[in-house]
Amino acid sequence: MDILQKQPLAELHAHLGTSISAEILWQIAHTSGFKLPVREFADFRDRIMLSPEHRIELNTYFRDVYNPLLHKLASGSHIVEQGVYHAMAGAYHKQNITLIELRNNPLKHNNDGEYELDHVIMSLLRGMERALLECRHLSAGLIFAMAREFPVAKNAIVIEKAIKYSRRGVVGIDVAGPATASFHFKDYAELFNKARAAGLKVTVHSGEVKGADDMWEALEYAKPARIGHGIRAAYDKPLMKELVRRKVVLEVCPMSNIATKAVENVDEMKFILRTFIEHKVRFCINTDWPEMIEGCRLRHQMEWLHAEGLLSAEEIAACNRTAFAASFIPKPGGLDAYL
Repeated sequence: MDILQKQPLAELHAHLGTSISAEILWQIAHTSGFKLPVREFADFRDRIMLSPEHRIELNTYFRDVYNPLLHKLASGSHIVEQGVYHAMAGAYHKQNITLIELRNNPLKHNNDGEYELDHVIMSLLRGMERALLECRHLSAGLIFAMAREFPVAKNAIVIEKAIKYSRRGVVGIDVAGPATASFHFKDYAELFNKARAAGLKVTVHSGEVKGADDMWEALEYAKPARIGHGIRAAYDKPLMKELVRRKVVLEVCPMSNIATKAVENVDEMKFILRTFIEHKVRFCINTDWPEMIEGCRLRHQMEWLHAEGLLSAEEIAACNRTAFAASFIPKPGGLDAYL
């Protein structure tokens, strides 16, 4: 795919905990004395990694792998600093990603209050600043994600911290996590408005899995500039029309959606992408979990989309341009943007 052979790429949707390679997580575990459930690296890698052949339903992965292992392994000041640095610098050096937004919930990286939250956040920022110093052409920002399973009062802390550190490189807010009956976007309208008034941009996870029907509510109460995944919109023509009217960009993560069984197979993913193009819905290509899914790194994924006939080379290049245009990062210029 010559059209993107040497072109810089933009990544707008990647989670910290799943953007750290298995090798780095293994090293971090042994450096920090973290007790792993297996003694051999190959077994550890097999336990945490997914692929189009080794698929696990999203909530099952959260329950059996992410929460008991990756969530704990990626907690603490030293670990998150190393994680952010390696995720951003690795994307830059290995994939020529020159713009990256990395999202996380800082309350999920302080080991349930064991670590001081502000120390954890400062460590996240130090990791980003180290990557920006090393990678001269990199632009980067952090997105703080509220959790669907948290109460409103706890999620309000995430917004307060995002506002507090917005001048240091926190560029947006998000809502993520497994669907729960208690979560409603309307309960967060005030928090979304507060974040926007402070200059933060808004993206939300919505429309990822079958039965997820809160995209209309997300548009009404969150008023996001972007929506994470949003693939169920392909089955709702009025919703697609509304996305186009509002100029909302979908952060589509094809290989992640296949690996977590959000879509049935490659054919359904192709239908979704072709439907979005037909209805002029703007979207970009992202990894979601670049290091936890085999072959999911951004450039590899774009090559896969082209090889499987889901998108043409020109369409993939257009998606990359959309990602750069839809970024929440105020301006290019690496570390200078935050000084």
